[in-house]
Amino acid sequence: MAKFEVLKTFHTGICVADLDFSVGFFCDVMGYELLNRAPRDPNNTAFITNVPGADVEIAYVAGPGHNLELLCYSGPVDRKTYKARMVDVGHFHLCVVIDDIEAAIADILAYDSRITTLSPTYMEVDQGPNAGNKIIFVVLPDGMMIELTTQQPGQ
Repeated sequence: MAKFEVLKTFHTGICVADLDFSVGFFCDVMGYELLNRAPRDPNNTAFITNVPGADVEIAYVAGPGHNLELLCYSGPVDRKTYKARMVDVGHFHLCVVIDDIEAAIADILAYDSRITTLSPTYMEVDQGPNAGNKIIFVVLPDGMMIELTTQQPGQ
């Protein structure tokens, strides 16, 4: 048993390829609010990440019920691009509940032609705690995956 208590979830940090694109997407399309955007001291960044040469600009965006920390590293020069598939160990996705899946898909795909979906259309979940919800995954240009889901009454 833990000897400490988790008080709340503060934010989810996501490394992005283009901070302007990501802030624009979350604020302009998803309705999030930009709370703060600024570079960080490279010495502190290298210390906390344990990566020499790490240099980052961070934007915090607030969404309904959860904040995102969007991190865009410009260093070190040997950074790797991680584009896992849904089935790969280490993959993660952000899930947001929306009220109209057709409108959400249309607005998101219209924002940038590089945004895609994993399936040709949404599906309805047929079992489990999310039965009846409609879901689809969208993929942003840097590989970030976002699950869009409706929510049945009482969930």
